Amino acid sequence: MVSNDEKTTGGCLCGAVRYESTAQPHKVGYCHCRVCQRVSGAPVVVGVYFQQGTFRFVKGQPRYYQSSASVERGFCENCGSRLTYRIFGSGSISVEVGSLDHPELTPPEYHIGVESQIPWFEIDDELPRTHIDESTSTGSSN
Repeated sequence: MVSNDEKTTGGCLCGAVRYESTAQPHKVGYCHCRVCQRVSGAPVVVGVYFQQGTFRFVKGQPRYYQSSASVERGFCENCGSRLTYRIFGSGSISVEVGSLDHPELTPPEYHIGVESQIPWFEIDDELPRTHIDESTSTGSSN
């Protein structure tokens, strides 16, 4: 991960939306849930979580889609890049690892939603794996 005195930066494909965090992420993880699969078109996504007070947009603003009663997802209105995931009231905001300027500095620490893992997508690591409780799920953890 980035050192304590460095900012974490990133943005969308076209550069219309840029963000930064003055703190390191507090968690990074894979999500295999069906909502993340559907919204990304990929078998798994990686979310990088920051405390909201350390995170800000420095250029442009994403457009938001409320994907459930308690979750909104931000994307670039111009190029369509997925950028953020936020559970209302959580105090955290997640960005897509691929939108970081240096994604190599934020390796995942866990897998969640493994009950929806696509069978041909093999997990080849020893990271912790958990299920999402569907009765309390907000659609994903990313």
